[in-house]
Amino acid sequence: MANISITSAQELVAMRPEQVTILQYIIKERPVLVELLTTAGLVPVLSGESAYTLLAPPEKTLAALLNQSPDKIKHALSGYIIKGNYLEKDLKDGATVETLRGDKLKVCRKNGTLVNGVKLVATDKQVRNGVIHELQDKLN
Repeated sequence: MANISITSAQELVAMRPEQVTILQYIIKERPVLVELLTTAGLVPVLSGESAYTLLAPPEKTLAALLNQSPDKIKHALSGYIIKGNYLEKDLKDGATVETLRGDKLKVCRKNGTLVNGVKLVATDKQVRNGVIHELQDKLN
């Protein structure tokens, strides 16, 4: 799990989202995701200055990866990270975006925004180095 002291955690809570990185933002909200990103070696990607868009799956979906190898976790998670800063309005109907893994994800704008058939349920969490969109649980 990411090492973070109580003091720095309290400082993160006090900061506005646009002042923190993707990683700093999800530390307080998404413990399973942070643990997996750490195991996969993807922490530098989401804590640097380059812009990324994170399509964040639900924690219970990610929990299935907890006992996997670092390589398998990295392969899975890199399919949820897109280079560049994409707000929901930038995800045009019919467009494709490429993940760090090299997959092409198709955008559909019917009854909300869907990426590869999965609905974005909480969008446009803007942080210093990008955007976070929450994905709907596939069972809903």
